[in-house]
Amino acid sequence: KNSGTIILMKNLAHMQAFYLNKIDEAVLLLETAIKIPHAKPMDIAACKIELADILLMSGDNWEATLLYSQVEKAFKYDAIGYHAKFKNAKLSFYIGEFEWARTQLDILRSATSKLIANDAMELSLLISDNIDADSNIIPLRMYAGASLQEFRKNYSASLFILDSIESLYPYHNIIDEVLLHKARIHKKRGNYLAADSLYTIVYTNYNNDILADNALIECARLNEHILKNKEKAIECYRKILFDHSGSLFVTEARRQYRLLKEDQKSSETSAIDFPHHG
Repeated sequence: KNSGTIILMKNLAHMQAFYLNKIDEAVLLLETAIKIPHAKPMDIAACKIELADILLMSGDNWEATLLYSQVEKAFKYDAIGYHAKFKNAKLSFYIGEFEWARTQLDILRSATSKLIANDAMELSLLISDNIDADSNIIPLRMYAGASLQEFRKNYSASLFILDSIESLYPYHNIIDEVLLHKARIHKKRGNYLAADSLYTIVYTNYNNDILADNALIECARLNEHILKNKEKAIECYRKILFDHSGSLFVTEARRQYRLLKEDQKSSETSAIDFPHHG
């Protein structure tokens, strides 16, 4: 346990907390890592964020937000500082402090990290779309609770809440988010056909909504890499290129579409060149 192994300690703590249910061991390991003398400030900051994540997972929201804030303040103009700020905003979202969360997210939309800026924009838009004057805020509160349960890996509890939103508020603006969220959880649990079905519903029934391209790219990846349904993957990539040309996923869709089409042509050529004689 020294400055050269601090990141290994962080990674081990993550595994202990999120996959082995050894919360206390993970917390102790990270508290030790943070106190290591002569460690790089950036490495200590990474350990603080990991510790905050684990505390949030175990229900200690207050200590988690303090740690995120420490990193945010110490690295105000660095990527890790933006990362901590985003996690703090997300914590506020989880516990229903939507206005505060949106304020922080709107600041992050100009962050130098493209990934953080995009994530901040998506969450900010989710909040904005569901706290307008004419919108019932209860579904958003329920959705935030489901998101927190997913973060804590309580997938059954998260799905129960999401199913309840769908049942109680079938025509609310948030339903496409609910369906996409359910699909992500089913994918994590290995229920790939259920995930595929939900992605398809989102991009078919909500084709003009902001999440259609998210559903398409996730469905394409699932079918290409896991379900091995290359035809459906090609169709999803094609829809992104032609129906959602402004999407962030256009570059990936174009690349994978070309690769799959070339693979398809190659297979067809091979079948012609080497016919099977029974």
